[in-house]
Amino acid sequence: MEKKEFYDHIKKIALPITVQSLLQAALSLIDQIMIGHLGSASIAGVGLAAKFISLFSVTMTAIVTVAGIMIAQYKGSGSKEGINSSFFCNLYFSLSVAVLFILLSLLLPTQIIRLYTGDAETIGQAVIYLRIMAAGFIPQTITLMLSALLRNMDSAKFATIASGISAVTNTVLNYLFIYGVGKLPQMDVAGAALATSVSRVIELAIILGLYYKIKRQKEIELKFVFGFEKRFIQKIGYVLAPILMCEFLWSLGENVYAVIYGHIGTEACAAMTLTYPIQTLAIGVLSGISASAGIIVGESLGADNNDKAYEQSRSFIKMTVLASVLIGVIISVLAGYYVRLFNVSDETRNVTIYILYAYCLVFCGKVINMVLGGGVLRSGGQTKYIMVIDMIGTWLIGVPLGIVTAYVLKMPIYAVYFILSLEEYVRVVLELHVFRSRRWMRNIAQND
Repeated sequence: MEKKEFYDHIKKIALPITVQSLLQAALSLIDQIMIGHLGSASIAGVGLAAKFISLFSVTMTAIVTVAGIMIAQYKGSGSKEGINSSFFCNLYFSLSVAVLFILLSLLLPTQIIRLYTGDAETIGQAVIYLRIMAAGFIPQTITLMLSALLRNMDSAKFATIASGISAVTNTVLNYLFIYGVGKLPQMDVAGAALATSVSRVIELAIILGLYYKIKRQKEIELKFVFGFEKRFIQKIGYVLAPILMCEFLWSLGENVYAVIYGHIGTEACAAMTLTYPIQTLAIGVLSGISASAGIIVGESLGADNNDKAYEQSRSFIKMTVLASVLIGVIISVLAGYYVRLFNVSDETRNVTIYILYAYCLVFCGKVINMVLGGGVLRSGGQTKYIMVIDMIGTWLIGVPLGIVTAYVLKMPIYAVYFILSLEEYVRVVLELHVFRSRRWMRNIAQND
């Protein structure tokens, strides 16, 4: 009976998140196809701008992750005041970070993109895209925080509804703005960015409306808090600082990878960009498992049931391995059909296929890290372990391998990508060692 309740709990949390991720990934694919008709410079420009935007996204993800950890454990301990304080303290910090990224995107876009490539046309397209995308940073931040709250309160479906409507709206607006329909001008890359920013605002409006509709029913009414006890801030800082540093340095590493790919050439960079929708789609399939792992294991830790949390974690790891192998096989079979969707050269298509093959080989390691490192181990708040492991993987293994293979050995992009991505499996080994030690288990909500 307990096992049935466990899997029912997973479905309740994971299914809406997975549907949301898959819908966003599928529509992102449609967006990529639309942009793909604008040429390699536009594809590469959007891809490089997206790499800088990813610095913002992962920083937000880090803060939202901490909010989720805190909310899950305070829910497990039955503290509504702790839930409320966890939400607002993290919200204020995330909004401050959003403002910083907006200023960088508006004031220094050319300087930022020049770090990735020297191609003038690609830089021009990326700058246009980045400046307009910045308009959606604040609504995206608030939406992410509300989504984390709803998921922890067993209301993940409402975040999925908001995200789904936003994703469909984004795709429709992309078509209207990119190509120009009726009296609308053809805006190309600027249209893609504008469509995304407008959809962010729409998503926020929807999720706010849904929150106010169900807040009393779900007992998740928020009350503004502007002052926090020093001990509470220290507790959040203890969890947040390693995650924030970890996610930022990981994303910075990913940006170094983008610089490496940009050095190889515009066509190679375009091929890599074409794989992003498939990568997002594949990760999206298992994103629900990762999110539910953090919530469910966190609740057990908050209730001081470590043995239950450990067994739940083992089940999550087994599910992840089986699902990742199956998904990797499917991608490898469909890779040749996927590249035919884009209006690019045969060379770019072939390189894209090889990159996807490489991705299939490292996919299992990627998602184990997502579920074990990003979900299970972080649920106990001992985020310093993941910070150290990620820094070792990215900066001591991935980045050096990328530099050597691209700049010294001058390997093709798919070989560079595969070799530097082997750091994923190094991280898996280190995370499994920490997991078995049980040192990651901690009840954050105690001592309040």
